[in-house]
Amino acid sequence: MKITFILPGFTRFPVGGYQIVYQYAGYLSSKGYDVEIIHAMFLPTQEKPGIKKKIIYSVKSFLFALHLIRPWFQIDSRIKVLNKGKILTKDVRKADRVIATAWETSEFVSLLPSECGEKYYFIQHYETWGGKERVDKTWKLPLKKIVIASWLKKIASEMQEEAVLVPNFVEQNNFFVTKPIKDRTPTISMLYSEHEIKGSNLGIQVLKMLKNKYPNVHIKLFGVFEKPDNLPEGTMYYQNPSRKVLRDEIYNESSVYLFPSVSEGWGLTATEAMACGAALCSTDNGGVDDFAVDGESALISPVKNAERLFKNLERLVIDDELRNKIAVNGQQNVLKLTFDSSAHLFEHAIDLA
Repeated sequence: MKITFILPGFTRFPVGGYQIVYQYAGYLSSKGYDVEIIHAMFLPTQEKPGIKKKIIYSVKSFLFALHLIRPWFQIDSRIKVLNKGKILTKDVRKADRVIATAWETSEFVSLLPSECGEKYYFIQHYETWGGKERVDKTWKLPLKKIVIASWLKKIASEMQEEAVLVPNFVEQNNFFVTKPIKDRTPTISMLYSEHEIKGSNLGIQVLKMLKNKYPNVHIKLFGVFEKPDNLPEGTMYYQNPSRKVLRDEIYNESSVYLFPSVSEGWGLTATEAMACGAALCSTDNGGVDDFAVDGESALISPVKNAERLFKNLERLVIDDELRNKIAVNGQQNVLKLTFDSSAHLFEHAIDLA
């Protein structure tokens, strides 16, 4: 049984959506399926790439070929990986299943001949930054849809489209409690990103408000980007931390995890932090709906509302009893999100189990 995943290019830095695809591909490979991953930088359904994009791709390809760029995720060695500049129909092998993993690749997959396999669309976000009208049309394509979150399934239903829900998971072998929840000092952690949709500027604004009022609070930020200049005084910043550093030095040292996203397909770092015992303080970004309940396993405020987010964060800092309750309930919730369960659901969703 041959399965092909098509991703929109390759990335030098960790990306949650790519990681999920790699992990499911590895699971399927371990079950004996013949799996191939294609990183397609330029698609015939997209605008012709400019010279700048072509140069960037050529440089990336050259550095990868010389092993000067190390992969950030170790893909199962049994999986064939193709890095393509411009992908054409002839580059996609005859297979039993072909899976689009983003709105760009869904357009291309929809045009493939039937011998490339039964067609699926693995939807990890409502990617309206690609242009809402065009993205909505991809949800209507004759592809079998798989979504990672309940709010995405609701969107599919509103479009009168069927979709199978396969919730994401927590890597429980990597993210777990090593420091007792009740023993933690006031320490706030947050993912920093330059992408506006992640809400980092709002998060930094709120952290500054907190630091001004409670100078003894510790702040730890991490991300793939360079350390920004506008962080609160004394902030520790970790660039590209390993899973071990994330678990032991960031999440387990945190009493609260701040998650200020504007919109999120699935709150991957939120679940990691919760699994490590941090209480979740989040915006109502969609990506926490499947594991966070306001007042029970998280404190949730409207998106883009600094004052409400600050008040929730402050409550968790000054009220240890509330923080402990939120943290313990949150940890118990995300412990239900196992890789084996999600991987089996994914296998079933593509009609193989």
